[in-house]
Amino acid sequence: MKLLPSEPEVRAALSRVIHPTYGMSIVGLGMLREIAVSEAGVEVELAMNCPGCPAGQLTLGRVRQALESLVPPGAGQVIIRLSPESWRPPALLSLQD
Repeated sequence: MKLLPSEPEVRAALSRVIHPTYGMSIVGLGMLREIAVSEAGVEVELAMNCPGCPAGQLTLGRVRQALESLVPPGAGQVIIRLSPESWRPPALLSLQD
């Protein structure tokens, strides 16, 4: 019996998490940095532009909800790490090139 999701399943679930400010998925925006699935559970790393702001908190809550829907109770932990690197909107990134 398979208890934990695969990395592609995690990525697919997170691609349905829409950032409230930008109206795009966090995967499409490049906020998802890393996915690790092990016997301990599912761990992801995200880069956020403002983790303390309401939009950031809402996004993190949606990420947690998406991941917890994939991991059955008792099957492992859900860990969300914030990258030390801040995320910048794609429009700002393209202006710097």
